[in-house]
Amino acid sequence: MSLGNFLPPRFAAVAQILFLTTALILSMSAAEAQKFPPLNDRAKGLDANKNGLVDRDEARGPLEANFDEMDCDKNGGLDGAEIPAFFQGTGCPKKATAKASAKKGAAAPAKKASKRRPGGGRPPQKVKLGEVILETTTESYSVIGRIAVLQSGPLAARISGAVETVDVNVGDRVSKNTVVATLAKSRLRAEHQRIAAQVSRHKTMVKNAEREMRRMRNLSKSAAYSRARFEEQEGVVAERRAQLAEFTAALSKLQIDIKNATIKTPYDAVVIEKHVEIGGYVNVGARVVTLMNDKLVEVEVDIPSFRVVGLELGTSATIIVEGGKKYPAKVRSIIPSENVRTRTRPIRLIAEFGQDAIKMADNQSVTVELPLTNGNKILTVHKDAVIRRANGNIVFVVSGSSATMHNVQLGRGVGDKFQVLKGLKAGDKVVIRGNERLGAGGRVKIVQ
Repeated sequence: MSLGNFLPPRFAAVAQILFLTTALILSMSAAEAQKFPPLNDRAKGLDANKNGLVDRDEARGPLEANFDEMDCDKNGGLDGAEIPAFFQGTGCPKKATAKASAKKGAAAPAKKASKRRPGGGRPPQKVKLGEVILETTTESYSVIGRIAVLQSGPLAARISGAVETVDVNVGDRVSKNTVVATLAKSRLRAEHQRIAAQVSRHKTMVKNAEREMRRMRNLSKSAAYSRARFEEQEGVVAERRAQLAEFTAALSKLQIDIKNATIKTPYDAVVIEKHVEIGGYVNVGARVVTLMNDKLVEVEVDIPSFRVVGLELGTSATIIVEGGKKYPAKVRSIIPSENVRTRTRPIRLIAEFGQDAIKMADNQSVTVELPLTNGNKILTVHKDAVIRRANGNIVFVVSGSSATMHNVQLGRGVGDKFQVLKGLKAGDKVVIRGNERLGAGGRVKIVQ
C-alpha cells in the first residue's frame, strides 16, 4: 500500500522522496560502519549515531582526554582497533595508518611519522617504583590488660582486745612499721607482772632443790647417804625446772601479746579502707585496715591460647596507659590456666613504670602490645603496588622501561606492606604510583 492512499497528491510525492532519502542514508551509514573494526560492547554504548565510530562529541573520560592521539587515521572517530591499541600501548593499527596514507599521500604519513613517538600509541606513563624486599618484621598485636598490685590486703589483729587508738585514715600513705592502731594493754601488763613473779619464785625453788641434791651427792661416801633419798631429790629438781620453764613460756607469750597490741604496717602502703574505730573490740583475725602497696605492681593480661605458642619468658612488650604514654615491659610468667569460655590464658609482665608506679591503680586498664612475629624473614611489597581486580590481585613489575602485569598471592598486612606468598621475588621493582593507568602494561618513565 503506497503513501498516496493516505495523503493528498501534492504531499505524497514529497513524503515518498523523504522516505527514500532516509532509507538511503541509513543504508550508507550501515555500509560506512562496516568499513571500521567493530566496537566492543562498552564503546558501542557511546556510538549514538550508530556509524561504527566513537565521534569526538561522543567520547567520554579517557577517550575524550586522549582523542587526538587515539584517532590514528584522523577521520574524526575512534574505531574498534584504535581504542584497544591505545590502552595496550601497541601503537596505531596498521590498517588505520595505511588508510591515512592513501588519503593524504605518501609524503603526509612520512611527515607525521617523523613527529610520532617510536612504536606509536600513548606516551610512556610516569611511574614511581618500590622494591620487593625480604625483611624481618616487627609486627605486634594489642590486648587489654590490667594493673595488678603485688602486695595488698587487710591487716588483721593478732590478739583480742579493745581498740584504744586508730592513728591513720583512708588514703594515708604509710611506711613500713608505722603504727595504725593500738589495743588495750593494761590487763596484759598486769598478767605479765603476775607471771614474772611466778618465774622468779620458781627460779628460787629450782636453786634450792639443786643445792640439796648437791649436798646429798657429797655424802655419797658416808654412812648418812641414802640412795633412795638422792633419787627422790633428782625428781624434785626436774619438777622444779619444768615448772620454771612453763612460767617462763607464759611470760614470753605475754610479752608477744603486749607487742602485738600495737598494730603496725608490714610494708610501705596506702590505707585503702579502715575497719575499726576507737572504743571498738576486735577478736583475733579481725580486720583493722586494708593496705595496698602501690609501688610494687605488675601487669596481667589474658591472651588467646594460640598466641601462647610463640611467647617466651623474657619477651619484650610495651604497656600503653591512658594518655598514650608507653612503658617497656617483659613477660615474667605464663600461667598454665586456661579459661574454657574465652580460650585465653593469663600472663604476667614486669613493667618499668619507675616513679610513675604510684600513679597506677589496682585493676586499672592498660593496653599491652605483644610481638606477633618470631623474627622470621618474610617477602613484602608496598600496599600501593597492589591493584585489586575481580580475578585477583595484580602488581606491575618494571624491567628497563617496560612494565608487565604479574598476578600475586598475598598474605597478611604488615604496616604499609603486604606479605607476598607467590608471584614476586626479592629485588623486583614494582610500580607504586601511576599504576592505575597502565592497563595491561606498557612503556613507563620512572620519576622520583
